[in-house]
Amino acid sequence: MVKRIKINGIRLNRNYIQVIQEDIDRQDQAPLYQTLEANRINMVFMTLNTMGERSFISGTIVSKNFWQMVHQDGYRENHRNVSTISIYPHHYNLRLLGYLLSLLGRHKLSFRHMASSNAMLTFVVDQENCEGFLEMLSASFDLPESHVPFEQDENDELTQFLKKKYPETRATYVEEKIKTYGIALVPDLNLGSYLFSFDQLAKIRQEIPSMEDKENKFFYTAAYMSSQEKICFFLLTGKSLGIAVHKTCTADLLSFHGPHFGDRHSIISRALNCLSQKSIPILRADCTGASIGIILPEGKGEEAKQALMDVFEIP
Repeated sequence: MVKRIKINGIRLNRNYIQVIQEDIDRQDQAPLYQTLEANRINMVFMTLNTMGERSFISGTIVSKNFWQMVHQDGYRENHRNVSTISIYPHHYNLRLLGYLLSLLGRHKLSFRHMASSNAMLTFVVDQENCEGFLEMLSASFDLPESHVPFEQDENDELTQFLKKKYPETRATYVEEKIKTYGIALVPDLNLGSYLFSFDQLAKIRQEIPSMEDKENKFFYTAAYMSSQEKICFFLLTGKSLGIAVHKTCTADLLSFHGPHFGDRHSIISRALNCLSQKSIPILRADCTGASIGIILPEGKGEEAKQALMDVFEIP
């Protein structure tokens, strides 16, 4: 029997809408994050991809906010009812990640997207698959005896009270410079892009023995389902894991988080707009919880960090 790995908890959020914008290089359409900022709609999860044959932005928003933007071209048809499910903490532990991926493979559980933040691994899951996903995680990880998945409900009355009493919680509140807890730059990392079937994921711990080494860490990970049977998986590590990759390159990682990042609509938009104005290319970007991670081509990290300092305040 496989020994279960210990985690502190599982977090669940229901009643979201996932909105997808394909072919983001088109010049006739504003990026999804700009559209949401213009409508003052917050994203609880966002992922942007320019790697490979498919470029897209996927944003997850509260269901009630979706109807503010359905008039935008393409969004009425291109959306799904989803939940987000997170496990924490991951401690950037490759062994935990390998264990989780093998579970997904054995149970053949589909998901829309996955991304790492500072503490959590978060999945966007179709609403109808939510219970099965929760049951798999609860049964497979070593959780505290009294644990039940923490489900965060929307409380409109409390939200309105807080917005009136504490201006910094308002989605409409924007500082001249956005406060952060610091911007971390890690250059010269190995970015691997993998294409796995569920059967391959089930055997990933055997195929990549280095994942079992407790000392090995990852810096960033993300994934999405490219078809019903194929998972496109991204992993940023200090060195190659010694397995055949779909694509690989050297990349720089910028990551940062700050107060109320998870509750403010303009954070990721201002960051990406800032890099776009400087013509700095982005390979991938993810925003989940209070964290933002941006993957850049080799050698672009320092330039991007300096550009972000025009918009973000570093202590």
